[in-house]
Amino acid sequence: MEVIEERVYFKSNGMKIEGIMSYDEEAINPSALILCPPHPHLGGDMENNVITTLANVFAERECVSLRFNYRGVGMSESRFENVAELYNYWETVLNKDEYDDALVDATAALKFLQSVTGSDVVYAIGYSFGAIVAMMLSVRHTQIKSFTLISLPFGRFKIDLLAECMKPKLIVSADNDFSTTLEEVKKGVLVMAEPKRLVILEECDHFYIDREHDLANRIIEFISSI
Repeated sequence: MEVIEERVYFKSNGMKIEGIMSYDEEAINPSALILCPPHPHLGGDMENNVITTLANVFAERECVSLRFNYRGVGMSESRFENVAELYNYWETVLNKDEYDDALVDATAALKFLQSVTGSDVVYAIGYSFGAIVAMMLSVRHTQIKSFTLISLPFGRFKIDLLAECMKPKLIVSADNDFSTTLEEVKKGVLVMAEPKRLVILEECDHFYIDREHDLANRIIEFISSI
């Protein structure tokens, strides 16, 4: 089996967004998976170690995934004229928790993925900033069957919208994650509606270096149980 990585482009609010689809071309009726990367100023592009590992591992298990770069990242277009404007834009997104544009890009990615695969069922996975995006995307779109949130920054974002979300959800955090505390994680998960599962990776930090496959296996186990 050979994992194919195909660079693709789609439109989001008239802007060209860059993505990569990973899949086994011999797979029959593969599941569809959308991967939302972290913030551009925190290692946030579609070549992030966590995102690429998930893409490859799931492709080996007959899933077709789409990972993408948010507007202004990599080859994705933006409406800003220079690097300084783009940098300030993403700083504002981070500091003021403004997710609307990222959600628009993710929604465009979801629609593109479905148009290419024809799949009525999609699984969503988001990492860090991307976990917030994936969470918002999953609540809004019925075709997303379940979602996984990796290193969701509980301390800086209200998760009340998950109090009534009945979709299966997996929350993964590291025990030494700078973006949140275990107390915040456990308190936040209590707010979420069932079904839900919490996984804490021990002796691990926010970046999951050398723990990517451990992380991927936990997600595979979760999705397989649905």
